[in-house]
Amino acid sequence: MKISHAVALILLANTISYAQTETTQLEDVQVQGSWLGDASTQTVKKYVGSRTVLDSEYLEKTPALNLEEALRTVPGIQIQDETGTGVLPNISVRGLKPGRSDYLNALVNGIPATLAPYSHSSLSLFPVTMDTVEKIDIVRGGAAVHYGPNNVGGVINFITKPITNEVKTTLKETLTTSDEGNLLSDTYLRTGGFVKDDLGLQLQYNGINGDSYRDHSDTDIKNVILDAEYYPTDNSSLKSTLQYYKANADLPGAILPEDYEKDRTISQRKNDNFEGSTKRASLTYTLNPTNNTEFSLINFAQSSKRKFTWGWNDAQKKGFTPLTEDSIRAADRKIDVYGIEPRFTYSTQNQKITVGARYVNEDIDYFLYQTKFNDNIKNTVRDWKIKTSAYAGYISDTISLMNGDFTITPGVRLEKVKMRFKDNINNTNETKDMSEYLPGLSVGYQATNELFLFTNAQKSLKTPQVAQVTKEGELKPELAWNYEIGARYTPNDIFSATTTLYRIDYDNQIEFVRAEDEFKNYKKTLHQGIETLLSLKATDHTKFTLGYTYLDTEQKSGENEGKKLPWVSKHQFSLATDYNISDYDLNLTGIYLSKTFSDTANTKKENMTGSTGENPAYMLWNTKISTKVKINDKLNAKFSFGINNLFDKDYYFRGVDISPIGRIPGQGRTYRVMAQFDF
Repeated sequence: MKISHAVALILLANTISYAQTETTQLEDVQVQGSWLGDASTQTVKKYVGSRTVLDSEYLEKTPALNLEEALRTVPGIQIQDETGTGVLPNISVRGLKPGRSDYLNALVNGIPATLAPYSHSSLSLFPVTMDTVEKIDIVRGGAAVHYGPNNVGGVINFITKPITNEVKTTLKETLTTSDEGNLLSDTYLRTGGFVKDDLGLQLQYNGINGDSYRDHSDTDIKNVILDAEYYPTDNSSLKSTLQYYKANADLPGAILPEDYEKDRTISQRKNDNFEGSTKRASLTYTLNPTNNTEFSLINFAQSSKRKFTWGWNDAQKKGFTPLTEDSIRAADRKIDVYGIEPRFTYSTQNQKITVGARYVNEDIDYFLYQTKFNDNIKNTVRDWKIKTSAYAGYISDTISLMNGDFTITPGVRLEKVKMRFKDNINNTNETKDMSEYLPGLSVGYQATNELFLFTNAQKSLKTPQVAQVTKEGELKPELAWNYEIGARYTPNDIFSATTTLYRIDYDNQIEFVRAEDEFKNYKKTLHQGIETLLSLKATDHTKFTLGYTYLDTEQKSGENEGKKLPWVSKHQFSLATDYNISDYDLNLTGIYLSKTFSDTANTKKENMTGSTGENPAYMLWNTKISTKVKINDKLNAKFSFGINNLFDKDYYFRGVDISPIGRIPGQGRTYRVMAQFDF
């Protein structure tokens, strides 16, 4: 579906006449239709699952260079920083594969952030930049009924900055440099507010340009967002967003071990590059006929292009091995998506019923080209067309007992997906039809004023991806059962503690069986552990936050059954210290990750190319000092200075995606200065 058609449908779906009529207030209940609510502190305290919110204060004080870096302190989340700029995040939740964040249900203001939520769930184009984000809502459990697909590891919702009540403007410039002298600039503009009582407008621009800490890392990102809110009546609203995002980045890639030891800032993948763009639109209509009912209609559309280019060795069959290229390959994709989701919520003092449905249409053109250096002739290796139609329906019923202290929420989600594939070169076709019920049950108990207990069990799924529907044979969705039991203890405003025990039984995972030339639902894995987060306000000026994750994984099928999953650290610690005095804030953050394996065989010794072997444990320290200055009644300023990887720790992981062979170094020591003016 063309983007122009999709946007037209959005506008048509919301061309509604409003008539004001008298309503009778049944009960004094304020309904919140979204299952996740407003991500406020009070909402999170009583959420029936594991949940962490990084609010605006955290994002302002953190030394993190980008969103990927900011997530490192969250229990259960592990990061592989491939670029140092955040342009291509690799995020793992509870031991799921980190590459291109393929097993993450990422949302922006509740709308899918991925290129195509069903058939192309990876974040191989990530249309979010840190300065545009107000808070990050990380929901690791209890959301599978209301948010799908690809919800095995939960949901991360990036909530962008809201429209201010008064018209305001923010100008911000951040410069990041490394010991090697590379410079990366980050320019941010935000202007807007409510120009009338019922109309708010806002423009955000975020431009990132320059080099990361390594050679061949030139990056150029442009992110433009236009928000509008209109309140035609006292009980209805229209909220819309238009976005244009474009990125072009050279990818330094992996380094052979021998050369890594000499200089970890070099690049041996001079042909590797990423470029992409997306145009996104969303429009949400919300109506509250009474205080205890809410109807919303969410519409979204996007048209995206993305291309990865990389060096390839065809003649010697060395593929991605650095320094052996005899040709260039380019994976070029064009993706159009349209979705619509009506939702109705009814609440009383003791019950909240939510009913919703969603339709998503995805249209993908998938090309792979190869150009050999010796003749410079461009050959088409793949020319595929994939169309996906997905229907989902869900219902949940939250029942409150014991004066609201005890809640139980049964629910179920139905996913029906049809994928149609055509190979334009070989003139072959495949159709995959899938249907799955996903039940869930969440229970919460306010045992005392200080202690909240929760547990949940939910079934989740991930649908087959673009390349997996190309072969003959029946495919089913990947399925998982997620279980949690946890507690939040908040005795006062000084101390709080949250602990969650969890287990994921992940079945039906799709793997390519080379002997049969088919993709099959073959793989099984187990993920289980404990996540703990403690917060202590030691004095009026000092706050400590300590996080710990124990994560145990096991392969439950195949020749490596019983062994650990690669890329997963069993132990993860984080420590954040905030010290405030007068108008100055000092933050010191430490992150520890234990050693990991690089392959499913759990090979400990590194081979010559660095494609296998253990990855060492590491500890990183980041720090930042910031201050606020009131210049006059209408002009305020903020300034900060930070150092990331304070002690220049040498750490690495193995290659990813188009550069899978060798070591990819983590970010070296960098220095950062920021100036911001608000008026």
